[in-house]
Formats: sequence, C-alpha cells, structure tokens
Amino acid sequence: MSRKVAYVTGASRGIGAEAAVALAVAGYDVALTARTLAEGEIHGYLGKDIALPGSLEATAAAVRRSGTEALCLQADILDESSVLASARGALDHFGRVDLLFNNAVYQGPGNQQKVLDVSHEQVNAIYQGNVFSPLALVQAFLPGMLQRGSGTILNMVSH
Repeated sequence: MSRKVAYVTGASRGIGAEAAVALAVAGYDVALTARTLAEGEIHGYLGKDIALPGSLEATAAAVRRSGTEALCLQADILDESSVLASARGALDHFGRVDLLFNNAVYQGPGNQQKVLDVSHEQVNAIYQGNVFSPLALVQAFLPGMLQRGSGTILNMVSH
C-alpha cells in the first residue's frame, strides 16, 4: 500500500507550511496549495499588494527532504474554481486524499474593521475564503473517505 496523502491549504508559509512538513515527517505524501507558487510573487494581503516570504516550492523542498512526495497546486481560496481544480489535481495525481487540512484563511479588508464599516463585498470575501472554499474541499474529499471508511478533516481559521 502506498503512503497516506494529506492535502494542505495555505501551505506556502506559516502554520500550513509547518503542518505540511510535519505530516511528511509522519509519512504522508502531501498536496500543497496556496496562491504563492514561487518566492517573490505579489499577492494581496490585508488590502495591499506585497510579496510575502515563503512559497509552495520552498515547502515542497522541505517536504521532499523528509523522503515523501510533494505536489504543488496553486489555488486561491477566493476563487472556488481554482480550489476545486487543485482538489481534482490531487486526486488525479495521488488517487485519494486521506487528510484534509483546511488551513488557508482570508486576510483582507473587512477582517479588522468596525462592523458598521464592513461592506457586503468584504463579507462575501470573508465567507468565500473561510467557509465556502473549505466546504467545497470537504465535499470533494469526503466521499472517498467515506467509501474507504477512514479519513481526517481539520478545519482551522486563524489570523
């Protein structure tokens, strides 16, 4: 039997990257997802366009040093079609996902504002990133977990 497979969102830095490496050390092959594929890419963060440290490529290198496989799948939690495409990519490549770690979080306008100042557009982004995209991944991977009679789903929203 091949190794178990973990799928980690927000795996380019922080808790997601650390969790991906820890899962690899524990023997999992890991599908890594985030917006940042390569170091230095510019993305929106807290309402500004900046390059944050970390990347899927860097996390993949750390995973591979543990002796397991890493698959980089670029996805944006505000774009559900990209999230579902990454799920299909993981399933096509590995054949299954045994552990889903929904770690990515929306980090943009509306999170740290007075409630009366939050716009409808900001609420939509918050719910898309923190509720709807994670739910889409649960719906993508749960049927296989139920069919196999095992699996783990971790949903975390931190910021």
